[in-house]
Amino acid sequence: MSAVPAEIAGVGSTQQKLRVSPGFDPLKSGVGPEEYFVLSRIDGKQTLRDVLLTTGLPVERAIAIVTRLRSIGALLLPGETAPAATPGKATPTPPRPRPPTQPIPTTGRVPTQPLATRRGSTTGTVPPPIAKPTHDLSLPNATAAELAALSESVELTDADRRLILAIARIADGRDPHAILGVPNGADARELKRAYFLLSKEIHPDRYYGKRLGTFAQKLPLVFEATSRAYARLTGTGDRARGTPNHATTSTDHPQTPQEYAGELFERACQLEVTGDAMGAMKLFAAAVRVDPQIRYLRRATSCALAAGQPKSALEYAKKAHAMAPNDPSSARLLAASFRAAGKLTDAEEVLVMAMAIKSENDTLGAELRNDLAEVRRLLAQ
Repeated sequence: MSAVPAEIAGVGSTQQKLRVSPGFDPLKSGVGPEEYFVLSRIDGKQTLRDVLLTTGLPVERAIAIVTRLRSIGALLLPGETAPAATPGKATPTPPRPRPPTQPIPTTGRVPTQPLATRRGSTTGTVPPPIAKPTHDLSLPNATAAELAALSESVELTDADRRLILAIARIADGRDPHAILGVPNGADARELKRAYFLLSKEIHPDRYYGKRLGTFAQKLPLVFEATSRAYARLTGTGDRARGTPNHATTSTDHPQTPQEYAGELFERACQLEVTGDAMGAMKLFAAAVRVDPQIRYLRRATSCALAAGQPKSALEYAKKAHAMAPNDPSSARLLAASFRAAGKLTDAEEVLVMAMAIKSENDTLGAELRNDLAEVRRLLAQ
């Protein structure tokens, strides 16, 4: 493991405390899971050096990620109020005004524009924006159970109820395009747009603490159906096997448990980056249950600590440490979890053992000594 340098080209001193730019959109910027992970650790409180050391990634890899995040305007240096421009890159021109759109009906299937107009043309005009996902909210031939759900005394708007019920009707997955509310032949951009818009609408955590009645059972099922439809249409499983994408044909292969866990982990990272720590914890927990990788466990530990959930953090940290007992980084995370849980004696013991582990990272060794000194100070109080 390499030591953290004092300076990083294009970023500056590793003693700086960087912040995430408020206007940065990870989804539009094509940020991957590892980049989400590093981005979520940058909070304006930790130094860049601390961030690099606590990611669990090789230092060179973590530095490369930070450098890229800085180059795409994700990170702000101390004192900056806007994303720094990428060197050599011209200032983007303001977007052209969008053409007026037709009013969207509140019931019935919302009409969408033809695909040909969405994909642009050779005339040089700006293509219209991609339409929102569309579902048949009129619920034709509604069942008695659906009618009862629509009249329930719950904290959901009529549009929310209808959307949940409309997707629940087709949640068996036989028509993934219908689940996402996109036409057959929708391209990757349209699929991604539809999925993320729907995720915000029907994610169970959006309604946390609200009175939901029978919708409390429907929401998780609808959300998972949407996620599986997106994975199927984008060929996540096929790409992982190195085979062509046949996601829209009858020969589509189901996701493996490992692929599904990876999808859950990525979605959890996205929620954590956007500030939904509790929602992220639920998805991290699901990913760990399916595929308890040390990378998932470490990230889940960090998320739980940030969310003020020391019990969960300690559970994850113990499992991660058991998988890598000779890794000082895992030991430090475990000590942090013990400390958050108020178990200072256990934290002291873990840190002492961690310092006895041979490591080429002098900076990490110094951090362990600082952590131990702080724990002992707290014990002496």
